[in-house]
Amino acid sequence: MWEDATPKSAPDTPVEGPAPSRGKGTQPAGNYILWAQVLLVVLALGIVFAVQRLQLPAGETLRRTFEQAMALEGLEAFQGERSLVRFIQTGARALEDAAANAAVRLVDGVATGESARPAHGKTGSEVPAGASADLYQPPFSLAQPLPAGFTRTSGFGWRQDPLTTRQTEDFHLGLDLAAAEGTPVYAAADGTIRWSGLGQSYGNYLRILHSGGDETLYAHMQYIFVHPGQQVRQGQVIGTVGQTGDVTGPHLHFELLHDGIRHDPAAALGLA
Repeated sequence: MWEDATPKSAPDTPVEGPAPSRGKGTQPAGNYILWAQVLLVVLALGIVFAVQRLQLPAGETLRRTFEQAMALEGLEAFQGERSLVRFIQTGARALEDAAANAAVRLVDGVATGESARPAHGKTGSEVPAGASADLYQPPFSLAQPLPAGFTRTSGFGWRQDPLTTRQTEDFHLGLDLAAAEGTPVYAAADGTIRWSGLGQSYGNYLRILHSGGDETLYAHMQYIFVHPGQQVRQGQVIGTVGQTGDVTGPHLHFELLHDGIRHDPAAALGLA
């Protein structure tokens, strides 16, 4: 049949054709994201549950980190690809921190850093193992870990145990510096975060490895802002003062370690 080949102008409104078929069994991309998020949460819960049942050292760290991640995301944890990426990154950081802390245990056999700490109420006249009465000055300067205004409430050495009503003593392995809860805590010197986590008596605490192998320890913190393996600079905020662990009030417990032995840090901090 003959057809008119004369050019014609395009219509003002395009003619809508039938919608393209997705094919049998095809689902929107959003469904895959939702299912991926659901599987991720289930997997994370399974890992946390298994680690806790096996009583592995990383169990508490994983549990707290998972809870924090869920609290941060809230009900929006299942509403978009960006939330999924954030959630995956948070989980990866939890596993990274747990692995780094486990490496510390394998290297020096110290699960929480508290094995060298005498139990409260233990009496004696000599310095216990893991501590030394010898004065030690590190080959680098230490800055005070709190802003001005703190109060020194307890020094290094034997003292009356503040956590018991009996007249007993314990050997205090550092300095107690009282300050309001939430006061920033500073790194006393440049170094690498060697440990951060929760201890039975130290509460939230961390250890910084400095040049030459010396370490500083910060305990009873409210929040910790750094993670194992992270490089920190002197004066950098690494957390806040709290009252976690065995305490009678908010304060920072600070220790100085040389070759794994605790020394009185007062002179090095200019507080002698």
